Amino acid sequence: DILDFKTKSEAELEALKNSESVLKELSKQESEAYSKAAELADKLHEIRTNSAKEIEAKVKETLEFLDMPKVVFYTEIKEEFDGERKILYPDGSDTLEFYISANRGADAQPLSKVASGGELARVMLALKSVISDKDGVSSVVFDEIDAGVSGKTARKIGIKMLNLSQKTQIFSVTHSAQIASLADAHYLISKGDVNGATETKVTLLSEDGRIKELSRILGGISVTGSQRAAAEDM
Repeated sequence: DILDFKTKSEAELEALKNSESVLKELSKQESEAYSKAAELADKLHEIRTNSAKEIEAKVKETLEFLDMPKVVFYTEIKEEFDGERKILYPDGSDTLEFYISANRGADAQPLSKVASGGELARVMLALKSVISDKDGVSSVVFDEIDAGVSGKTARKIGIKMLNLSQKTQIFSVTHSAQIASLADAHYLISKGDVNGATETKVTLLSEDGRIKELSRILGGISVTGSQRAAAEDM
């Protein structure tokens, strides 16, 4: 044990003697690695900047289809620096923020700060529609994407989700008959009292069940023949 301790101590002493040369070599390796990473970050920045214009145009076109005709939408891509040295992240040196104005004459502001829930959902849907073949996301959940929109707009949202579902699995929590009627499968979520406790139940509806539920959504308390006919038509 004494010999092992002596050998280990001698090795540590030798390492300390050579620490300056080791530090110099590590510093050289770090500098080379940084230069390579910074070069890759430059290429990523150029690709992102060039791609942003195309994405902006397509997102704006989709939002206009979703009844946001006056929308202004663009991306702001910034590189971060510490003095003259780029600040590097695992995916480059950029920070990106989306800016939007939904109303004519209003200055565009960061999407995260100004968009309403319905607008945010529509922007997400538009972005997903544009980059669905590139983002690698296989399933998307839209919760109350129909909030605050008309029946016409809800139908357009449903059509866009239907198109997107050819490439990506879509789950939509909705109170809109215009959206629910376009789904491949319709699940009814209900709550009830079971033995003194509230339980949530999820039921896959048959075709007739779907018509009844769509009629209920359209009609409210009482369902008329015309509402059922409208549900069947949907």
